[in-house]
Amino acid sequence: MKNSIEKIVETVLIQNRISNYDKKDLELQLQIHPNYPSFQSITDTLDYFDIDNIAVEVPVEALDQLPQSFVSLVKKDSAEEIVSVINKNGSIELKHTDLDTKKFTYDEFKDIWVPKVIAVEHNTGKSSLFSKESLIQNILFGALLVSSIIALVLRPFDIFQILFLIVSISGVVFSLFAVRESLGIQSNTMHQFCTSVGNSNCGDVINNNTGKLFKNFSLADASIVFFGILTAYQLFYGFNNTLLLPTLIGIPFIGYSIYSQAFIIKKWCAICIAISAISTGLIVIALLGLSFNFTIASIAAFIMISALTTLGYIQVKENMVENKEYKNDNIKLNQFKRDRQIFNHLLSISDKIEDNHSITNEIVLGNPNAPFKIISLTNPMCGYCKGAFEAYARVLRTMSEQLQIVIRLKVSLDDLDNQATQISLRLMEIYHTQGPDSFIKAYGEWFEDRTFTNWIKKYGTPKNNEQHIEVLKSQSDWAEKNNLFYTPASLINTSIYPKKYSYDEFFHFTSMMIETQNEHNYNVEEKSVGV
Repeated sequence: MKNSIEKIVETVLIQNRISNYDKKDLELQLQIHPNYPSFQSITDTLDYFDIDNIAVEVPVEALDQLPQSFVSLVKKDSAEEIVSVINKNGSIELKHTDLDTKKFTYDEFKDIWVPKVIAVEHNTGKSSLFSKESLIQNILFGALLVSSIIALVLRPFDIFQILFLIVSISGVVFSLFAVRESLGIQSNTMHQFCTSVGNSNCGDVINNNTGKLFKNFSLADASIVFFGILTAYQLFYGFNNTLLLPTLIGIPFIGYSIYSQAFIIKKWCAICIAISAISTGLIVIALLGLSFNFTIASIAAFIMISALTTLGYIQVKENMVENKEYKNDNIKLNQFKRDRQIFNHLLSISDKIEDNHSITNEIVLGNPNAPFKIISLTNPMCGYCKGAFEAYARVLRTMSEQLQIVIRLKVSLDDLDNQATQISLRLMEIYHTQGPDSFIKAYGEWFEDRTFTNWIKKYGTPKNNEQHIEVLKSQSDWAEKNNLFYTPASLINTSIYPKKYSYDEFFHFTSMMIETQNEHNYNVEEKSVGV
């Protein structure tokens, strides 16, 4: 029976709402583990993806205290089999490696259960409503823009309608500036505008407690919602008498804004003054062009538009606040992570591999005589190897004379028709026949698309050269001998690049280490001359 613990692990990760992994890479890392399939191969793979997990042996009586979903063992045909367990509503659902699903009562399950468990930490974080790069989202926004323009162009307008719509949109724009100021998003243009009035400071006024209406909802938020509702209602229902009532409701807010600036905060805000002026303009236009004549249907429509606009804005603002917090956290984290002393400490305690000798006919990029040596262990099917290879290429573009990067390909040689093996053999041929630049281009293009048929069609199939096969075998043997079971792995001289760091920082630290090594060599030479 073919093992499928990949599906077992994926089931548990999905049940625990964990998604920070690449599915294909997860399968690859499991399969290339020397102890696959086993509990160790699962825990090591989860560690590789920085997924919090624990492997323990528990008492049988503790079944009802375990998480809802976990990996475990059951007895089957006088052997033990890895399964995923879903503990739900007083019953147990198992998914076996043959992908059959079976249900048991607690007592039935305990009879076959081997109480060894791998549990992962359940992800309770909220999922993002919008993705940063979404084709469907762009299409929808485009459709909204085009349809709005068409609706406006084909609708008959009088002077009051045109003025009211333009002033409403102006209110949205200035309110957006106010919200940006409240979030601490600065721009030089707005800074100049905000200082255009004597004794003015937009930030102090907008962020003052007098502007807080509710928790996490300020006058700036209220203004953008207000003008947004007026604009949206006109797009759907036109300029009608229903707009008069909400426009007049803005009067006390105008008065409160002016009063708080003049007598409480005692500073002026150019953006707030502009918003007050725009609101006053809307009141004048509404009084001149509309009458006090409302219908229940029009009021209901306005309430619907108001609710939808407000809910939409609240969601968007939450995302803006979260993104700002994430950005600030990332800046602090990157500053911390790039600290020289911290990196040197982590490098000093990382795994050491003294065996960094060269293998005949292997791929060497940069300066083969450089004392600074990086050995890279990659696999064409490894998704994370793309970032690593891009980091190597960037380093080579600027520091190729100061270091050598040895590319070692860890692939299976049991089946030479395996896609990863075929790509690796062809890359070896390209390197030896066309040179390092062609190799970098070919490997880079593979990572860009990762479609085997397209890449082979362009670069051709390998000749399965025995010499190249022997090189790949030696590289795999070297990796297993030194307990390098995962890709990508980077050996910097004799130390493994710390797993705590991504390859986004690789260029920074490589430059730093080369500089340190050059300073050390210079000091040694100076002492030798002095002696």
